[in-house]
Amino acid sequence: MTGMRLVVALLFLPIGLGCFARRPKPLVELVPATAQGPSDGTDALRVRLRFGAEADLDLHVTDPKQETVYFGNNPSLGGGVLERDLRCDDPTPRTEVVTFAEPSPGRYRVGVDFIAKCRRVRGRVPYEVEVMRGEMRRSVEGEIAFGRFQHIVLEFDL
Repeated sequence: MTGMRLVVALLFLPIGLGCFARRPKPLVELVPATAQGPSDGTDALRVRLRFGAEADLDLHVTDPKQETVYFGNNPSLGGGVLERDLRCDDPTPRTEVVTFAEPSPGRYRVGVDFIAKCRRVRGRVPYEVEVMRGEMRRSVEGEIAFGRFQHIVLEFDL
């Protein structure tokens, strides 16, 4: 009888674990630049993170080969380059940019990390992430709390 209980428990285990699974962020499609402003006219992929004086946020861009470009891995083997890691003493508004001159096809994920407060902050800090390639563009706004790392704030396929 104990063996039967074990079999029944194992059958329902995946259903129970599914309750705790994180819901994936929706994939976004890049839209024509005319809908969201001018483009730079190149085929390079550019990802921007804009934020204010309250915080030192960090941009993380993971390429289709699962390599992440950020201040600690710059440049990446996949060709991603973080132009500059901005900190609290840099002028505002702050914009960090990761560029792939020749981006590989596949899925990209963009993350945001809030590692340092630049001022007294209570609650969440706003940011904007913008993705551009040629005539295509997409942006998303969000908020993040101190000490948090949002692994996927934007996900897209090329």
